[in-house]
Amino acid sequence: MSATFHTVEVELLRSLVGQLLELVHDAQPSAPDADDPLAAALALGDDPDRPTDPVLLRLFPDAYADEEQAAEFRRYTERGLREAKSGAAAVLLASLATPEPGRKGAPDKLDVRLDGEQATAWLRTLTDLRLALGTRLGVEEGDEGYWDSLDDDDPRAYVHHVYDWLGFIQETLVRALSAGRR
Repeated sequence: MSATFHTVEVELLRSLVGQLLELVHDAQPSAPDADDPLAAALALGDDPDRPTDPVLLRLFPDAYADEEQAAEFRRYTERGLREAKSGAAAVLLASLATPEPGRKGAPDKLDVRLDGEQATAWLRTLTDLRLALGTRLGVEEGDEGYWDSLDDDDPRAYVHHVYDWLGFIQETLVRALSAGRR
């Protein structure tokens, strides 16, 4: 699969993915407990706290309604989930590697070619980005009229356009993957 992105799109994707990585890394669970052999073997830290940031809670939701069960599940899975999200984001960033804009010889467009594994990493990261933006904006099903009614100079309108653009990239990638499997 291949796509062409303008430099401004590449910079926007890099910025968004960088912010996502900061968010995922800032609330990392603690280091593994050396006094507990099972915890050390499984790289488990202390019980991670339930996120208070709505975006983190959306990215790492409770698996159970029961608080104790949810905390136990979080203890065994959150570190791995964070590492998986970081790894997928790193794949996306690596595929956008290009000379710095403004340098002599730097292209104003970037051709990106993805294999199946890279495309999957892109899809995962695009999903995380859309979840993060949608949560921050308060996007809900069927609220397109609200977003269409905002003035173009409203910053929320701009961010919603980015949210839609990420959806377009995601949908295009899904279609390309589906066409390749036929």
